Formats: sequence, structure tokens, C-alpha cells
Amino acid sequence: MKIKKSILIAWLAVPAVLWTVSSCNVMDTQSFEIYDEATVWGSKATADAFVTGTVKAVMEGYINGNQTSWEERTHNSVHNNGTGGFVRDEMDRYDGSGGFGDFGNIRRCNLIIEKAAEYSGKGLTESESKEMIAKGKLLRAALYYRQARTMGRFVWVDKVLSPADTTANGLALPTTKSTTESYTYLINDIREAIPDLPETAVSGDLSRDVAYAFLSEIALQGAAYETDQAKKKEWLHLVVSAADNVKNAALASDYGNIFTEQDRYSNELIFCIYRSRANTTTDGIAPMQNVMPNTNNDVLLRNNCGPLFQTNGGQPFIGWLWWAPTQNLVDDYEVIDEATQQGVRWDESTQFKQYVTISQSAPDWATEGEKGGVLYSGTANGDVSVSDLMYKNRDARFQASIVHDDDRWWNEEIRMTVNGNLWRKTNGALGPHMGTTNYYFRKGVYNVQPRILAGTPTDYHYVVTRYGRVLLNKAEAILWLAGMGEGDFAEAVNICNRTRTVHGKLPPATAATLEAAWKLYQRERRVELVMENDYYWSLLRWGKHGGPANYGIAPGGKIRELTVSPTYIEIAHDRKSFYVGTVTHGNAHTRNFREERRYLLPIPQGQIERNPNLGPNNPGW
Repeated sequence: MKIKKSILIAWLAVPAVLWTVSSCNVMDTQSFEIYDEATVWGSKATADAFVTGTVKAVMEGYINGNQTSWEERTHNSVHNNGTGGFVRDEMDRYDGSGGFGDFGNIRRCNLIIEKAAEYSGKGLTESESKEMIAKGKLLRAALYYRQARTMGRFVWVDKVLSPADTTANGLALPTTKSTTESYTYLINDIREAIPDLPETAVSGDLSRDVAYAFLSEIALQGAAYETDQAKKKEWLHLVVSAADNVKNAALASDYGNIFTEQDRYSNELIFCIYRSRANTTTDGIAPMQNVMPNTNNDVLLRNNCGPLFQTNGGQPFIGWLWWAPTQNLVDDYEVIDEATQQGVRWDESTQFKQYVTISQSAPDWATEGEKGGVLYSGTANGDVSVSDLMYKNRDARFQASIVHDDDRWWNEEIRMTVNGNLWRKTNGALGPHMGTTNYYFRKGVYNVQPRILAGTPTDYHYVVTRYGRVLLNKAEAILWLAGMGEGDFAEAVNICNRTRTVHGKLPPATAATLEAAWKLYQRERRVELVMENDYYWSLLRWGKHGGPANYGIAPGGKIRELTVSPTYIEIAHDRKSFYVGTVTHGNAHTRNFREERRYLLPIPQGQIERNPNLGPNNPGW
């Protein structure tokens, strides 16, 4: 009996610029249909639909519906309902945070590679076949990279598996034996893919620039875990060359616009996931719905807060807030010193020191229950506003990314002082759904009319990688190489000044030593890539590097930033004084990092117990 091979093509929520196949059955209850293999791979149009579906499936793994969940695992952000056990290092070896598996999507990548080759000359031209094979390899590398950076090792599958490749307990295949083997597979896949990828592509499709962007980051992360110095140098040089080979991208002049509807197809954006308002509403976009506070004029009147809101019947903010940025993060956005015209930390500026007296004790107006968590306070001398001194003339990325006191948002006057309209306790207590730090995320929030509300249609784009990120990958590789006796760290400083001046609108910075260059770079990467699923992985690299990248600590030591408690700011209603305190809500202040095991998460022990080929587990697990 001849068995008919079939492939399932699902309806895809992708941009109109990408060709898709969609259909529904007679009852209109399912959004898919079965196609025989020859129909799918026998023409470029139908094969492209399968490739497009795989692009969506693989790349969405980089956002998981949002790009802020990993931020709360650093001191960039806190979760409104409390932080889970991850930051307290409470996972056990059965934990699945590393994303082990995803074999269904791995199979899709391998199907593309094998079937595109098989149907070359039988519906696909040779060039069409080569391009699809290249896309399959790039997607396979991108998928496995998510496992490489979490667990270091994975089950490498480079073919479409048959029943003979399994056992009663699962796959007979082992995991890779080392991070070197893992990253070698990824680097080789991308290198093989690049020659046959298109030089340019429509937004949301794969190109050589996408491959080079991923290669720059994959080689950088791999180098951090590499113990062979020659191999480490080889991969760091690869980071530099990959970044240099990104040809069709440039820094955008307005940083904030590239994350909103105003510049969603910016030349800076190398790969994004695009959603159409035809099938997308704001409640399905976590980076908007879950950074938006929830209060209204009735609540403000009841709790003696204000000013009252003027739009949408006094209800402009009815989101479902989960994440809020911290004072720790805000500290790294520099301010332009009025006397020197140089960028400095906000509390080190001439204008701030001239008017504000700092104390290590809590002000009298702080609530008794919070005085113990006050780190320091400040009082203005003279007729000035502490909010003006703190927030004016900041790095342009601050205004584009963070909502603060004495700001405007959604055409409303924003007050986050005590008893302000978006104060952390406006609803009567900490939360629910108000920023526990007295800051909110603005980055990536579209101007949806009339407001962000469940059911409101919206376009959206998630930024997976862009040119600013690639440039900073190159800068980091140069710093590593300089510390190994190759090249000059000044080149890395120059790269940082590109993002700093173009995006931050700050004066160029200088660094006289390698240590100073690392500090400049780390601050620059943090503010440039906030909410882009980067900081946690960067901290792991810097900890692995050690030395100037991690406070002089030996490579593989404790990462201070992953143990630091998040902080908030409280500003008096008259804006004449403030204090900075530790966020204790939801035990967000309790953080731990056991360096002997946390540089790699576990391969879930349950998987190893079912299939011993997957072991041994990672160190410490």
C-alpha cells in the first residue's frame, strides 16, 4: 500500500508583505487544511508558505509573547505581583526554564532543508532550492541558540527523524557534549546559509543581514563559554567580521520611533515579527497591555489623588500592568551637565549638586513601614523641583523608554509624587496594576486610539534584532580582544559613541583605560537594549569574562547585578524632596546567584531519567 505523505500548513498571522496560505474547513472550526507533499514542495509559492510559518514559529521563541519577562530576572524591572523563585535561585534540576526540546519546530527546519533539496528541479529551481535550504539552516541555528544560551547543550537533530531514531523513552540521540560543540553547530549552520540567502528581503523575511546579525551574537555568547583561547579569539574575530558584513542597515535618528508605529519599517530594524490589526488587539500584545497602569478618576477622587484625567471619560489607563522599570535602570541614563556639557550620572551633575542636599536617612514624611528600606534621600535648597533636576536633559532614550514624574503620557499630565495620579499607591496600596517603582515603560507602546483596551485593534512589531545591537556586539568583541592583547579598546569606545550620540543625543564619552571602556560599554548596552531580551544574557557573558567586565572578579564568579535588590523612587507631593528605597513588594528584594550552577540552567532531570543518553546534567544540577 502506498502511503500518502502530508504536511500541515497552518494559517499564519504574518504581515501582508509575506505570502501565506490560509483555508478553513466546511464547518469553519479549524484554520488549517491538509496538503500532500508534492503540492507543498512542488512550487515556490506553497513551499514559501511553509517556510514563512517556520520563520514565525522559530522567531516567536525570542519574544514568548513579550520581551520583558527576562528583564524582571535582573534589576532592570520588577513584576507587580512579586518575583518568582528564579531570581532567588530556587529552581531544582527538574526546572524547564532552559527551553529543552522544541522538536516539532526543529523538524520543520529539517523538512525545509531536506525537501527543498529533494524538489530541486521538480517544481523548485536550483536557486529557489538553495535559498530555502539556507533559510532552513539559519532558522535551525536561531532555534538552537535559545537552548545554547540557557543550557549550553541540546539534542542536535540535523535530519528528519524516523521511528528508528527513537526508543521507548524518547529520542535515542544524545545531547551535545560541550558548549564548544553546541556553538560550532550553530556557527557552521549560519556560515553555510549566508551565501544562498538574499542580500535584501521584505520586512519580516530572512536575509544575509539577519544571518550576520545572529552570527554576531551567537559567536559572542559562545566565546564567553569557550575555554580554549585560540577558539575564543577566532569566534570574537567572527563577531567583528559578521557585524561589518551587515550592509543594509543604519542607526535611526529617532530611537523611540523605531519601536512604535511611527517608524515600524525603519532601516535600523534587521528582523521584526509584525502583527496586523486585522487579527490583533491590544490585550494580545503583552509589551503594551502589561506595562500600562489601571486606575481612573473615581479611584483618584476616593483616594485624594490627582490631577484628574481629562480624556476617555477619566479612564485613559485601563491596562493590566505586570512590569515596571526600576530606579537601578533609570540611574544609568545620563544627564547633560549644564556646566560642563558632558554626560554624567543624574545625581552627579552640577545642577543637581548645587540645589540638592543628600542624606543617608529617611525623610520625616516617609511612611513608618518603609523607612527601614530607604537607601538615601534628597532635599532641594531653594525654589526648584527635584523632578526637574532629575529628569530634564537626560539621555534621549530615557524619555523614549521610561515614563516618569512630571511627564506627559497619552495627552495627560502625569504626576507620580505622593498622591499623584499615577503614584504607586494611587489605588490605595501597592498594586494591583500600578507601577511599584513610580516609573512605567514607554518603549514599544503604540499610540493606539482611543486607548489600550481589551479588544482595541492594533498593528504591532516585536524587534528581534537591529543594527544598534549588532554594533554593540562588535564593540564587546573588541573589548575582549583588547584584553587579550589584540587591537585597541578605543575602537569600542568609538562604537559606543555612535549609539550614544545618535540615539541618546549625548555628547561623546571618553575612556582612558580598558576598565573605563568596559564601564562605558556596559552602561551603553543596558540603556540601548532595555526590553529587548538582552541584559540577562549579557550579564552572563560579562561574568564569564570576569576582570574588567565584572568588578575585577575572576572569570565565572558571582554576578553582582543578579544579586542587587531593585529600587524605587518616592517624591514628595511638593517636589521638594525625595528618597530612593528597596522594593520589597512580592519579595522582589531577595535575590541570589549561585555561580557554581547558574551560568547554565539544567537539562530537565526528568528528561534524563527517561533517556540517559541526554545526561550527564550541567554542573551544579
